[in-house]
Parts: sequence; C-alpha cells; structure tokens
Amino acid sequence: MKKILSLGVLTVCGLTLAACNGANNSADNKKNESTSASQTKADDVYFKDDTLKIEMATLKILGTEVLPADENLFREKPQLAITYEVTNDSKEPISASTVWIACMGLTQEGSDTINKLNVGMTPQDEKFAEYTEHQLDDIKPGGTAKAIISYDLDDTETPVILKANQGMAGKELGEKTINLK
Repeated sequence: MKKILSLGVLTVCGLTLAACNGANNSADNKKNESTSASQTKADDVYFKDDTLKIEMATLKILGTEVLPADENLFREKPQLAITYEVTNDSKEPISASTVWIACMGLTQEGSDTINKLNVGMTPQDEKFAEYTEHQLDDIKPGGTAKAIISYDLDDTETPVILKANQGMAGKELGEKTINLK
C-alpha cells in the first residue's frame, strides 16, 4: 500500500514539475527574446559530474548502492538506491522527488532488450533516515533538501544507464553509467 501511495505522490509531483517547466518554456518561445539571451539560458542547463542543472533546480547525486532483497524491509527484489540533494533555484516551492522523477530515467540492458527500471519501495534502512525524512516536503526558494530513490533490479551485474532530461518531455542533457559491482 505504501508503494502505491508513494508512486502516486511521485507521479503527481512529476506532472506538476513538467507543467511548470512547460509554462517556463512557453515564455522562452516569445519572438521578442534575443538570440543571445536564449543562448545563455541554454548554457545554464546541463548534466555533468553527477550534477543536473535545470532552470528550476540543481540536483547533485551523492551516492549509489545496490541493496539486497529483504522482505523485512519491504524489498521484494534487489534495488539500486540513489541518494541525492536538490537546491531550489526557482521562486516557488518544489520537492526533491518531483525534480528527480521529472528529469531522470534509468535503463538496463537485458539479453534482447533495453529495460526501463521501475521505481521501487523507498528504502526503510535506518542508515537512510536523513534522506527519507524530508524528501516529499516542499523546498523553499534557495533551500536544499536530501532525498533517496530506489529502482528494482532484475540483474545486479549489468550496469545501469541514467539519462537526465530537462523535465519529463524536455531535451536530453546527458547520461551516466552506474556500475553495480
């Protein structure tokens, strides 16, 4: 039940961020905006060195860890846990999980296909308490919050590819290979 609720909240948050990003993009398309201002704005969004910078926020990946399946911690499959922090660069409150869900996608190669990884149950391990405490809370403009997300793995050997986009339907900004071993 918690998993369904978490996924529902994250989906709503992701759609909210995508809508906000779309509103900002429509302003970008005005004819009276100069080319140089447009170029400067494009240079301000990127994904490199584990840092995603979009107009609304800056997301920094802090670490990754493969967690074994553990029924006592509600993990039916092994998971890739990713800790990160988000700084709100906008003038409106946002949540760390909204930024992640709207901008990041993970895949892993199967024998014949490339599989999109599904978000798993938030890790309940005590060592992640500082990341789960405020991950769904709104971050005030200029504030920073830590968070965690996990993805269910069928294979704990094959590397995972993380692709960063500028919002849910935005331009691809880069990718990172996460080695699981």
